[in-house]
Amino acid sequence: MSDEPFGGFPAVGKATAIPNIFFTTVLPQLQSAGALLAFLWVSRLVQEQRGDIRCSTVEDVWAYPAAKQSFERTAGGRPGLDQGLRECVSAGALLGLELRGAGVAETVYFVNNPASRRTVGRVRAGELRLRPETTAVPVAPEEGARPGIFRLYEEHIGTITPMVGDRLIEAEDSYPADWVEDAFREAAELNIRNWRYIERILARWAEEGRLHETPGRDPLEEQKRRFLGGNLGHIVRYR
Repeated sequence: MSDEPFGGFPAVGKATAIPNIFFTTVLPQLQSAGALLAFLWVSRLVQEQRGDIRCSTVEDVWAYPAAKQSFERTAGGRPGLDQGLRECVSAGALLGLELRGAGVAETVYFVNNPASRRTVGRVRAGELRLRPETTAVPVAPEEGARPGIFRLYEEHIGTITPMVGDRLIEAEDSYPADWVEDAFREAAELNIRNWRYIERILARWAEEGRLHETPGRDPLEEQKRRFLGGNLGHIVRYR
């Protein structure tokens, strides 16, 4: 690539769309130039794709000479790209899935938008395969990162089915992430492993507001009285 000064953007040309919320919410969280470059390049690559499944691998990014040069100059080369992708997953800007089996061992990355969340949900529920005869495992976030709704479900309830996967996606799009975590936590404190129960907690908070914002502030017996003795009791008894 030439080191001559850039002459300016043309009046009309191809463009990569970056949501404004990236600049106000995600960008301040990123810790490295590699993470910023990784998000920009994955966004560029997936927006050039067609169809319902739009994702990219580290090799797809590294294959672009301009991407390779940008990482080598400002982000530590290939290790900077690898770390940048992991950092984007932890920040919630990208979604990552590890594909395993049939001689395949690679990670694919999606920009975290509603269409991608639906695709990842279908893949994790076994309804869709990105590669033949492979299983998909979510990329583990960096230590201290917020767990996603799919990991919370698997840890607290069990295997995700296609029907449940659709409901998880809907809940993730409808409620703040901290509400989802707190609803799982409240159910766990009552030893209830039931997604319908958690859905009703979220719906109740949305309708009535959250009177107790700090998890664990209510005594356990008070939580049982409010939920088991109220309009959620039948859900616990009849799963």
